[in-house]
Amino acid sequence: MIPAGGASELSPPAGLANGPAPVPLGSRFSGFLFLWRRSLPLGTLSFCLVSLLPLHAEEPPPQVSSQPPPPLSASPSPNEAPAVPAQPVRPVSQQAPEPLNPPPGVRIEEFIGHRSYDKDGSGWGWVKRVNEPWSAARWVVFEETPGGVVAPWRLLNKKRTADNDFEYRLRGYLAPFSVYDPHTDEFLAVFVPESVEPMGPAAPPPEHPGPPPHRVRLPDSSSPVSVSDPNIQPPDALR
Repeated sequence: MIPAGGASELSPPAGLANGPAPVPLGSRFSGFLFLWRRSLPLGTLSFCLVSLLPLHAEEPPPQVSSQPPPPLSASPSPNEAPAVPAQPVRPVSQQAPEPLNPPPGVRIEEFIGHRSYDKDGSGWGWVKRVNEPWSAARWVVFEETPGGVVAPWRLLNKKRTADNDFEYRLRGYLAPFSVYDPHTDEFLAVFVPESVEPMGPAAPPPEHPGPPPHRVRLPDSSSPVSVSDPNIQPPDALR
């Protein structure tokens, strides 16, 4: 039974009627809930203070580190293959480290060279002077100097066919001697280069559509020269 003007079990005590407003349940701050009830001795109220945690507490924002990320390692992965230097796609210019010193009576001149791959012999290609027709060109061996001027195909992919049918502006001289090619049993002229300047791909000269025809094949092991045709005589130096 509730006395008239008395406090209800569902209403706060008179001292707390004008107190602070209750904290909403959805608040982000902690609050307290007052529970009151009538004790067994009449007129005595006991209060219980219960702590309430926020029902919709927000998670703290992630902490961002002020330190910069560690630098990426420049070392290659153990599984990665080492980088291979790219090969040039066309011949490059060459210059001898020192000027040539030709033999007496021989002078350095300007030439045009046409590279013509010979699968059977050691010849390099056809070489003519700038003011000469291709009919006057000579089939030559390209003299190479370690650390100096070498055959242009060596600076490409190291295949002898890499610069086939390529023309060059050459500076040098034709040697006053010839060399013997055991693959074709021939003596070939020698071109000594001082500089090589690529000109570009070109069709074979009509007078020389390829390497010259060879007379004989490689000599056998029992004779310095193997001649199957009686009309072909071996060179005097090998008789």
